[in-house]
Amino acid sequence: MIWLTGDLHGGDSAWHVSSTRFKEGNRGDIVICLGDLGGFWYHDYHANEKHHRREDFFLESQLRRRYLWLAVDGNHENFARLFGGEFPLVDLYGGKAYQIRDHVYYLKRGEIFEIEGHTFLAMGGAMSHDKEPGWIHPPNSMGAWGSGKEWNPGRTEGIDWWPEEIPSQEDFENACRNLDKVEWKVDYVISHTCPESQRATFGGRNRPPDSTETMLQGLLDRGLEFREWHFGHFHVERKEWQFVCHYDRVRPLIPDIRGTP
Repeated sequence: MIWLTGDLHGGDSAWHVSSTRFKEGNRGDIVICLGDLGGFWYHDYHANEKHHRREDFFLESQLRRRYLWLAVDGNHENFARLFGGEFPLVDLYGGKAYQIRDHVYYLKRGEIFEIEGHTFLAMGGAMSHDKEPGWIHPPNSMGAWGSGKEWNPGRTEGIDWWPEEIPSQEDFENACRNLDKVEWKVDYVISHTCPESQRATFGGRNRPPDSTETMLQGLLDRGLEFREWHFGHFHVERKEWQFVCHYDRVRPLIPDIRGTP
């Protein structure tokens, strides 16, 4: 069984995957996080005991070992660690993935995976829209957007944002090469943000332009065929046509298998 969920932010918005909230899954099920898993966040993880314990608690306890956790990368990930050789790049379901733990993997951008008889194009990455100081609407403790505002001091390159959050031309070309092999047809696309043509629909109208969304639009415009396109990033639960945004629920990929709504 395959499940989908949105941004977990290293446990900060992971209340809905707890054992009291997510009871439907069985041992051996697969849960796909659509970016901003935040599985490794701290630049000083190997030197700061507090950060070491907090990160390990998320990966080893909050991400329960009864499931296999797969993720596309979002924009709130430590890309210096992801792409810096700390985690091995391994073969997984016919594609390449970074192994974070024995039950946690990040799917490489542009790779195609065959999981339980379904094909998935993984294309992570997105631009952080909170790098500059300003007022923001933060998520509250239950995962939904709060009604108030709080001051965002901005982010610091190399500490809590990294330029590699934006996919490279090589990532795009890797996707095109792999799509050529399957005649540009997959069952599902999994990404962190959505194609440019969909951003206003899911609440991104007032955000700065994101070249990641332009890149995803390029794949769509080349004739990519798919059953559904799943993503996170916008912190809403919404489906429009073939496009599905996830945030604070865990939903089955194919609901009618177990009759789950």
